[in-house]
Amino acid sequence: MTTIQKQEWKNSGSSCCTPFGTCMLSCFCPCILYGRISHRTKHHGDLSGHSCANSSCAAFCGLACLGISFILPMIQRGEMRAKYHLKGNACGDCLCACCCTPCDLTQQDKEAAYREGALLQQQPGKESMNYIPQQQNPAFHTH
Repeated sequence: MTTIQKQEWKNSGSSCCTPFGTCMLSCFCPCILYGRISHRTKHHGDLSGHSCANSSCAAFCGLACLGISFILPMIQRGEMRAKYHLKGNACGDCLCACCCTPCDLTQQDKEAAYREGALLQQQPGKESMNYIPQQQNPAFHTH
């Protein structure tokens, strides 16, 4: 039986002020940031089909109306820990999401971007997918 070594989070929850745009989004429109993180983790980092108005964002808004919007980031945090083999537990997930949702969402966003980028770099055959332009020879004129 192989035991997978748990890793530390690359980004700490206390570094939630950078990048500034993500910080502002987490404070004033956390539903949009939650939706972006959800899309990124489900589509292997690809944000090409992402829309601000998605089902994850709507679910976050619905729970916010009930005052329990922290539940979705808490669940997502647990899913991220499992997917990326990160240290932590459900109690910590609950505390992070409940006590400081903006910091938690900012940390999750940065972590997902980092981890999905790292997973993309590790894909086999990546080297063969690069386009190498062919060198063009100058036209030779014979007179």
